[in-house]
Amino acid sequence: MTRTIDNHGIGALYGTFAVTATGGAYDLDSDHIGDAVSLAGSNQINHGTDGGQLLGRLEYVAGGLATAQIRGVARFKINTGKTAPSVGNGVVVDGAGKVYQAPAVSGDPAGGNIARGTVIAVDLVTHTCDVLL
Repeated sequence: MTRTIDNHGIGALYGTFAVTATGGAYDLDSDHIGDAVSLAGSNQINHGTDGGQLLGRLEYVAGGLATAQIRGVARFKINTGKTAPSVGNGVVVDGAGKVYQAPAVSGDPAGGNIARGTVIAVDLVTHTCDVLL
């Protein structure tokens, strides 16, 4: 008998953030639910920039406010044009809602290493990974 393991949401902790805006339009909307997000400023989130630090997973957004999962196990889409993470790796955002394997850093930057979380499962068929934030 095959048993499916679903890690998503285990130990989840959520935070509420403002969504950044560009040209009068919010940078995140309901089409981005499930995307990887980054901190953009004090209590503000967006998709971040390629290679930027992952904050968590967008769970809800409306009227310029968003809820993101910031702890626990979250499932993210993997950017197939970048290096897929392996179990045990940290990840970074691609600036478009997906993640990939954090690059090797020679000497951590001030404030610590950019990688976030620990990958605990990878599905290369669906191009997703479960990350313990």
